[in-house]
Amino acid sequence: MGERIVILSDTHMGRPDALVRSPQMLRPLWQGASAVVFNGDVAEIHDPRCRIKAARLVLQMHDLCERDGVEPTLLSGNHDPYISDVRHLLLGDGSVFVTHGDVLHPAIAPWTPSAAKVRRAHDRAMAKLEPEARGKLAARLSVSQHTAHEYWDEYEHALQHSATRQLMLRPWMALQVLWYWHNIPGMAQRFAQEHAPEAKFFIFGHTHRQGIWQRGGLTLINTGSFGFPGRPRGVVIEDRRLSVYPIRRRGEVFCFADRALAEFTLHAAALPDSKEAA
Repeated sequence: MGERIVILSDTHMGRPDALVRSPQMLRPLWQGASAVVFNGDVAEIHDPRCRIKAARLVLQMHDLCERDGVEPTLLSGNHDPYISDVRHLLLGDGSVFVTHGDVLHPAIAPWTPSAAKVRRAHDRAMAKLEPEARGKLAARLSVSQHTAHEYWDEYEHALQHSATRQLMLRPWMALQVLWYWHNIPGMAQRFAQEHAPEAKFFIFGHTHRQGIWQRGGLTLINTGSFGFPGRPRGVVIEDRRLSVYPIRRRGEVFCFADRALAEFTLHAAALPDSKEAA
């Protein structure tokens, strides 16, 4: 059997309202694959209310992958910043760049009430680096990992003071989310061209807004989320092809749709600039 790699993100297991209540629900997505990549926010490891259940579900997921002969790779995201020290991958001979996406903005989630504090934590961490290191990929990813951890420390403090629920209801948050969704393709293009210039595809999640965009010879793919707004996608790399599939819930499991939404040949010539309709 040839190599088949499946890439998923933002399953957010362990959250009380999670669509993925157990890794068993995800099992059809990786069966038949040789490897599965969970590209960040696989589980609510750093939410103090959810971390025990989330950690248990991650262990169950590893067990299921082992039974199926599938090699799991976990990339850390902002909801599980220390679930893994792996922050990015280069696949397909370097043509496919994969990272969660929280690194794209210094505030990580600029629509949240904690955005200003998170950005200051980011700036402090950057300032501690040697000047020549600040533009390097490893440093950028390490700082975003540290910043995400700082955010959850702040979140836990807010929970203790019963303030978070009221803060999250601020009406301007919707406008901030729309602004971020509008600008994320450009942010992603600039980041990939700076830190993975050999890549032709950039796969990320984090924003919960699925999409495929063409920018300057680069194909940007956001795999959406199993949480709100609940339109997840998966990427399959097999036989020198990269395919993007919608993910559908069928009863108590998630499966790939029968047809790919988009298919690409790795190392193919760049397509003209275009934007997928939302």
